[in-house]
Amino acid sequence: MINQNWWFTTLLTKQFKYCPPLNRSIKCDVLIVGGGMSGMSAAVEFLQKGFSVVLIEKNIVGGSSSGRSAGFLTPDSELELHQLVRRYGTDAAREIWEMPCRGIDRVVQAIKKNDVECGLLEQDSLFLGLGKGGKEAVVSERECRESVGFTDQRTYDESELKGILGAEGFTAGIRYTGTYGINPLLCLQGFKDILIDHGMQVFESTEMVRIEDHTAYTHGGSVTADRIIIAVDKLDRSVSPLAGEIFHAQTFMSVTEPLTDRELGLLFPGGKQMQCWDSKLVYSYFRLTGDNRLLLGGGSALTTFLPGAYNGHSVIRKVIKEFKEHFPFLRDLNFNQFWPGLIDTSRDLLPIIVKPPAQPHLQFILGIVGLPWAAFSGSFAARNILGEAAEDYEKYYPYFSNRRHFALPSGLGKIIGKPALFSLTNSWAKFWQVDAKRKPVSMKDEF
Repeated sequence: MINQNWWFTTLLTKQFKYCPPLNRSIKCDVLIVGGGMSGMSAAVEFLQKGFSVVLIEKNIVGGSSSGRSAGFLTPDSELELHQLVRRYGTDAAREIWEMPCRGIDRVVQAIKKNDVECGLLEQDSLFLGLGKGGKEAVVSERECRESVGFTDQRTYDESELKGILGAEGFTAGIRYTGTYGINPLLCLQGFKDILIDHGMQVFESTEMVRIEDHTAYTHGGSVTADRIIIAVDKLDRSVSPLAGEIFHAQTFMSVTEPLTDRELGLLFPGGKQMQCWDSKLVYSYFRLTGDNRLLLGGGSALTTFLPGAYNGHSVIRKVIKEFKEHFPFLRDLNFNQFWPGLIDTSRDLLPIIVKPPAQPHLQFILGIVGLPWAAFSGSFAARNILGEAAEDYEKYYPYFSNRRHFALPSGLGKIIGKPALFSLTNSWAKFWQVDAKRKPVSMKDEF
């Protein structure tokens, strides 16, 4: 295997608009810093609204975390629905679950409306239980989906699973609809071209090095704007102390040569492909791409919480080995590329959207896990500027505010280290935290 992002390989077959680096000082109504799913979703909201908008991206649009992801469009990311129900109660869990579902709708509608070629596939989600604990998690997920009013789920026992997935060793599964897979890099590059066609200015290879009042400075120029949305990963503390709120989890992706018709039939014997993940704490996940390659991701408990990136192939080789134990008919399948990625997240695995009280012209979108969550968060931030999100503001501020309850303070990371703090708070949020009876305190115009 070579260390190379497969999505970047697919760019070789496409032609997108060239966006040179910024080399002068300009002004606009709204500046968006970051060309991932959050930043691009924010930009889309300003189309045909009469605003002059500039977007800058330090890499190419989609070239960071969003474009390194597996391209799952599912509301499940790091938190299952039953974990949200335990933490917040049924009504609040339903509200929170609506966020990524609305994000999925926005992305899919935009892809279809604009004929963006990005390997869009309708793929039901299938959560796979391992052992007794995984079976119990499937039952809990079904009960919670029923309690919040969802009716599209179906559960499978071990023998029933074999009718839809040619796997061994899984004890149960729960499947639901309304989810998709995409090539995230082609998707965001396609959106970029649409923005440019509508008059927006996009500058790639343009990193914000500092921000002073209403002006963001880059290596070759500056942008002065009335409002600024900062939707970046790996936020530097020199830009904002909010960087202390952001943590990292490392995962690894790999991709195979195209599967044969025989292999496809054995993998999904029911004839319907799905995007799947298992019940391990550091879970493995897989789906097919538009050209029938198998995309497989996972990690290890050790590398997940490392402070920096690990680029070796030992972790993904172990993930592949375990995957092939579940699918022995794929034991000779060749995985030819792999790539690591550091995912930004918060201590409790939910997004942070904040407008600093001393800098009301700034809005930060941080710690987003999952493309649908990013799509909704970017849209939410932009619609707050446009004055179109009053109802959503009242509904979602308790979940997005960086002043919400966290089990441990971020400052503790200076003592025990951020990886250790994240490991503790991550596990607490997933399995034990309960916030249903806490009373959130709203700050005026917090977002």
